[in-house]
Amino acid sequence: MADDKLRKEILYMVRLTTSYDFTKKEVVDGILTLENERQILGSVFGKRFKARISDISNGRENDGTCVICGKPAENHVICKHCLDTVGESPYVKGKQSDNVDKDSHTQADEVVLKHIKEKAAIFKKVNFRIGLKKSLKLALMGLLLIILGIQIWIFSIWKSLPSYNKQVEPRVSTRRTQEITTKDQAYKQLANDFPKDKGYEITYARMDTEYIGRFSIDKGECCEEVEENLSDEERYNYFYDLEDVYIFYITKIDDVTGIVGLAEVNNKSQILVCGSFNDGRKTDCHYRFR
Repeated sequence: MADDKLRKEILYMVRLTTSYDFTKKEVVDGILTLENERQILGSVFGKRFKARISDISNGRENDGTCVICGKPAENHVICKHCLDTVGESPYVKGKQSDNVDKDSHTQADEVVLKHIKEKAAIFKKVNFRIGLKKSLKLALMGLLLIILGIQIWIFSIWKSLPSYNKQVEPRVSTRRTQEITTKDQAYKQLANDFPKDKGYEITYARMDTEYIGRFSIDKGECCEEVEENLSDEERYNYFYDLEDVYIFYITKIDDVTGIVGLAEVNNKSQILVCGSFNDGRKTDCHYRFR
């Protein structure tokens, strides 16, 4: 009985060796899973066989000898001599006349091999899904890296572009104020800051009125920006009264620049300007100039 079991076991190992590639982990996992269920390989040869195919599938080193005879094996499991002769050995196959037993063994082997194929197919599907997920993750990471690279490229281009009409500090006068009573005196005060020899043209426009609060803000400040932040009490005092002002048009046109605007001068020769005097700032807002 023991000989019969060993005969089946060795024949089973030979058939597995000639039918499967043990370097594929899913195949070995299927064989070992089935072995745990059926306990087919219980002899010393079977234990060697299980250990050997496990080493091969996991990439571990082994002595490369045949698990049956101990001689060197090209496939590192069963040598060619054993593979060629074991099927004809009376010890393994039994008597040829024992047809019934032989058929039963063949049917059992077919069931085992079928089971292994099913297990291998399951492991292959699982590995395929895992591989697909990894591929999708890698593709997504690659796409994100491409998007990041494009963003960095666009940012570098944007940084390399020259700045046109860059906002500068508001232009202010360094001259002292003094009392004036005529438009000619107002003209002379403007001409001190916008001289004709520098290309400025000053043209008198009219007399008008302006809020007295606009002449009380700091030099360089924008009147409209200050007015937006006034409290109710400050707003009342700011817009409380009006005063007479002289209004002039100022222009300066040359080959590369152009300045167009107007100036308001009160009786203390304080000046508000509005127009393109300050690069990068609002051209429709009044700025305290002097």
